[in-house]
Amino acid sequence: MVKYLTFVLVVFAFAQGVFAKESVKMPLPPQIQDSLPWFAVRELGDNNTPFTRTHLQQIAKKNNRVALVYFATWCIPCRVGLKQIAAHHDELAKAGTEIVLVNVGERDTEALTKYLQTFSLDQMKAVVDPFGRLTEGFGLKKENENMSLPRTIVVDSSLKPLFMLSEEGDDFINLLKSAGK
Repeated sequence: MVKYLTFVLVVFAFAQGVFAKESVKMPLPPQIQDSLPWFAVRELGDNNTPFTRTHLQQIAKKNNRVALVYFATWCIPCRVGLKQIAAHHDELAKAGTEIVLVNVGERDTEALTKYLQTFSLDQMKAVVDPFGRLTEGFGLKKENENMSLPRTIVVDSSLKPLFMLSEEGDDFINLLKSAGK
């Protein structure tokens, strides 16, 4: 019922043109203001490879920044950001921004892979977080609460969080490229 009501509200919002022209910055939760805590999740893919803070640190050291883009297949507003990322992936890479897609709470990895293929994002680093390591552990939600989506956390090369977005507006890609400056 909740997903149905969310769907109806989102469709209404699209029809009314309510979605942000500009991305909306949010305050960082206290748990991640200085650095990201340790975590362990799984990469999306056939091997179900672990993905930890150490893996993220290795990616971050090779780039200027990393954007953790949280999404769910049922989240219609998330599609806006995913489409922008797909359209500007090369531009983001040239600017030194690596994207890590973080699926929130879903467990059907085959369906997730197919979903990302629809946006041509299946070759990107994507992780699944069905147990809340990157949500509850980062202070984005409390146990047994639903998480409001979309969310994007951008960290620098030392994993210091720079900013967090709640909506991905027309300026989303420029924010990711410039680290919100």
